[in-house]
Amino acid sequence: MKPRHGPQAWRRFYILDEKNRPIEVTDHDEWSRWMAENDLVFRRTLLEQSGGMVTTRFRGVSEAAPTDTPLFITRVTGLAGQDNESYGAQTLEAALEEHERIVQQLLRQLLSGR
Repeated sequence: MKPRHGPQAWRRFYILDEKNRPIEVTDHDEWSRWMAENDLVFRRTLLEQSGGMVTTRFRGVSEAAPTDTPLFITRVTGLAGQDNESYGAQTLEAALEEHERIVQQLLRQLLSGR
């Protein structure tokens, strides 16, 4: 009989160091504690005219196989008539750049009436 693997068997867990760089941890309890005690949202932009929001946060978990699973997620929510979308990045810097690019694109769309 094959051993059963729980959800942790196919995941890797990360916390951030003092410079907001991901560090893999093997202790799930340490990871859970760190995730509960830290603010995981790095930027949140409310687009008042549309009611939409762009949020960039640390995910802290990746799949075990690929090494390029995004650990930072920028998510667009609350836009009428559009699907909510998520964009992943490997680093906080890349995620914040993506956040700004998305906000600027949405603002241009709002100004042009699209």
